[in-house]
Amino acid sequence: MSLYVIIGHDIPNSSAARQANRPAHLARLTALDQQGRLVIAGPTPVTHGDTAITGSVVIAEFDDDAAVQALASDEPYLLNGVYSHVDIKPFIKVFPNS
Repeated sequence: MSLYVIIGHDIPNSSAARQANRPAHLARLTALDQQGRLVIAGPTPVTHGDTAITGSVVIAEFDDDAAVQALASDEPYLLNGVYSHVDIKPFIKVFPNS
């Protein structure tokens, strides 16, 4: 398996749609975590302490490019208009050494 970073970019004023779709979004992350494949995940606020969110970052293990693309394509935030688009990139973990 290889690591990938998935960066979701929110549309402006996404708060209501984000809240409505959050349970489905978190269920998918919980599944990745339970499988031991999730490294880190969380939202990117405008500033620290701000409730306005600009997107999300997920770093997780996937079998290949097709597997990460399939997960990202079925993301509830993307399908329901929270994200304008998603970037997927290979990721190489250097630190920490654990």
